Amino acid sequence: MNKIYFVVYFCAVLFSSCATKVVQEQTNKQPNVILILTDDQGWGDFSYNGNKALKTPHFDKMANNGTLLERFYVSPVCAPTRASLLTGRYHLRTGVSWVTGGRENMRSEEVTIAEVLKENGYATGAFGKWHNGAHYPENPQGQGFDTFLGFTAGHLSNYFDAELEYNGRQIRTEGYITDVLTDATLSFIDQHKDKPFFAFVPFNAPHTPYQVPDKYYNQFKDIDYGYGEKQNKKIATIYGMCKNIDDNLGRILDHLKLLKIEENTIVLFMSDNGPQGARFNGVWKGGKTSVHEGGSLVPMALQWKGHVPVSKKDALTAHIDVMPTLLAMLGVQHDTKHFDGVDLSNYILNKEDKIEARNLYTHMAGFEITKDRGAVRNNEYRYTIENGVTGLYNLSIDPSEKENIKNIFPEVAKEMQLSFNAWYEDVTSAGFADLRIPIGYNESPRTQLAAHEGVGTGKIRYKANLNGWAHDWFVSTGNAQITWPIEIISKGEYSMKLFYTGDASIIGTEIEVTCNNKQLSKVIKKAFITEEYPTPDRVPREQEAKEQTWGEIDIGALSFDTTFTSNLSIKIKNKNSSPLEIKGLQITKSNNYK
Repeated sequence: MNKIYFVVYFCAVLFSSCATKVVQEQTNKQPNVILILTDDQGWGDFSYNGNKALKTPHFDKMANNGTLLERFYVSPVCAPTRASLLTGRYHLRTGVSWVTGGRENMRSEEVTIAEVLKENGYATGAFGKWHNGAHYPENPQGQGFDTFLGFTAGHLSNYFDAELEYNGRQIRTEGYITDVLTDATLSFIDQHKDKPFFAFVPFNAPHTPYQVPDKYYNQFKDIDYGYGEKQNKKIATIYGMCKNIDDNLGRILDHLKLLKIEENTIVLFMSDNGPQGARFNGVWKGGKTSVHEGGSLVPMALQWKGHVPVSKKDALTAHIDVMPTLLAMLGVQHDTKHFDGVDLSNYILNKEDKIEARNLYTHMAGFEITKDRGAVRNNEYRYTIENGVTGLYNLSIDPSEKENIKNIFPEVAKEMQLSFNAWYEDVTSAGFADLRIPIGYNESPRTQLAAHEGVGTGKIRYKANLNGWAHDWFVSTGNAQITWPIEIISKGEYSMKLFYTGDASIIGTEIEVTCNNKQLSKVIKKAFITEEYPTPDRVPREQEAKEQTWGEIDIGALSFDTTFTSNLSIKIKNKNSSPLEIKGLQITKSNNYK
């Protein structure tokens, strides 16, 4: 054997040995999981499902080369879906019923998939919209995530160069939000590629506001969708967001190939509810907030190269099934008795032809939690109740729910109604707690009392929306008061900082903070003229407040030598009736307290 041939032969053997070792190491390592969740992306927002205007090749490839759950159901709005997805339980069991006012907060004692995987050696990261609690221990860090980049409220005000929370502190990012979150996900994967990781990627697009880069908007702006000029612009923006999401899905999948961990990574892609606003959604009735098919039927694609067979599954499946299914696929032991969902792993892996027939339940609430809006779905029928009006539809022959057949099959309607009532009583049996903001955890020494979590009385209102959605703020035009329900969970000294704006006419306004019979008082001595951040909306926003700069006032500090629950209030003594805008109050526990 000549020397050149020997060197080539030796290098080939060495390379083959190293490659084999890498494959063996990846095979022996527990599988990684990437769970991608989009916001308000409907069943029809994919070319796979027949959308002629929008191309989503990366999702389509997942659907064609992996497992597609064709009848996969979520809740009609976002926070409930997230709670069910993370726990394997119906959202009403977890304390979540709605999307704001504390009704979106999941009980901290709920066990999430992140907590279970973290206990089993996984690195855990969340990148995007949380929406199940803004304060520790209900926030991502309190629910099992080592790393968090995103926001905890129901929506964001600006998708370009957004201010996001990174592990407990606010940072200003650069770029379009979905790209930024994908960058962070890829960085997390790079950091943890040699150990098992769980990456939860809840993108906030295509939820409003209607913002997307020109590159994507221009692909859809000249199409007539048949809904009039304003709605056509909305749809063009939404489709641009969906196209951008699909491109970022492609980036994630390509990165797994580059790192040679594709065969050891389970990737799931789904949405949190039906589409917001009129646009193509197949034959399904309704959209976001609807108790009909269009409100909760969404795509679910699962890829695990070399393990999951290519298949289309038509059994009824749901968000509550994701956690038990993943734990089974990963071989992670966990007590399953508290799950509402079922393990689909044998069904997905073609070890079982079908799953046991069952009912799936839908519930819609607002600030009041009642059983006035909901639905029951089985293999053939959907039973609905909407504010006293009931319906029964045979989806096997009437997928668009055009004919209400409750009077033709009254016994079926009655049976499903009784089933819904029994289910509702069961899942609400633990009751619901009103919002109470915890303050004083060492894991989270800084707490933001946001305007939308407070109650204003007197001459005060919300700036952008009557209900005070996330990121909105108060505007006082006279004497007023803002009250937050709080819980001090550890004794200590707590400093307080107010965020405000107003012109020179607010100078002299007194701010008085009262909590547990203790008071602080501060007089505003200088104006703060705000500047709005650029807001590149394609369509004027209808409910979200815009993002702007804020002045700060150090109010002082209060010391508490005991724990307690109470209300914290701010009295605004605004004698000039000049507009004073208040974003909220920041409370920081001092490390120096003895």
